[in-house]
Amino acid sequence: MRMVRVFLRTAPMALLLVACVTTPPPEQPPASAATYYELGRAYFEGGNFRLAIPEFSKAVELKPSDPIYRSDLGMAFMFNRNLDEAIKQFEEAITLDKRYTPAKNNLASAYMLKGDLEKARILLTEVLNDPLYPTPHFAYFNLAKIYERQGKIDQAVEHYKFALDVQRDYADAHNNLGFLYLQQGKTDLAISAFGEATRLSPKVPVYHRNLGIAYTEAGRRREARKAFERVLELESTGPSAEYARKALDELKR
Repeated sequence: MRMVRVFLRTAPMALLLVACVTTPPPEQPPASAATYYELGRAYFEGGNFRLAIPEFSKAVELKPSDPIYRSDLGMAFMFNRNLDEAIKQFEEAITLDKRYTPAKNNLASAYMLKGDLEKARILLTEVLNDPLYPTPHFAYFNLAKIYERQGKIDQAVEHYKFALDVQRDYADAHNNLGFLYLQQGKTDLAISAFGEATRLSPKVPVYHRNLGIAYTEAGRRREARKAFERVLELESTGPSAEYARKALDELKR
């Protein structure tokens, strides 16, 4: 916030009855929508989604015609588990600008969380039809997750590959692809996919856990043990750590 310095103004020396007076501080200009928006972004990026909501809301109140403000308010609601309000804000953003594709992708994510997979699929298809959308790998990834949940494994594999065609260092896509390869019995491909995920994001325990599972399936016990030990180096509690301990006990037998 801009600091305003207030000076004391002395009266003329001839006016002996009045030694000095102060000028009233000037009124502060009202904060702009952009100011509230940037504060909301700071809270959001720091993981404080609850505090981001009122700041984004003030930005929307001051500039209700901005689809970006509404979409990011929707994101804050979505991460705060208020899906109905998130959907409302995303829909408002799309109404304001039907070409604002990020809001469609965000709305699809909200529908996925609500379990309305068909609505999400239709929206993601629209997103991918926009040649100017800068991050199509996210849409491909979400479509793959939809097909996976629908049991359409071949289509899910195809769309994870599409995501990786766009963004080769997308660790989550490598990890999810590896999981599907395991389901298909393609252990070598699963090992390759999980290995790439651990290379790209070496501090994510679940990637090492999954790599250990794939090595175990392939009968490569020494490498499996190493992967599970890496999980425990990264975290001592949590689902991945619990699984790794049990797996290591099994490998000792």
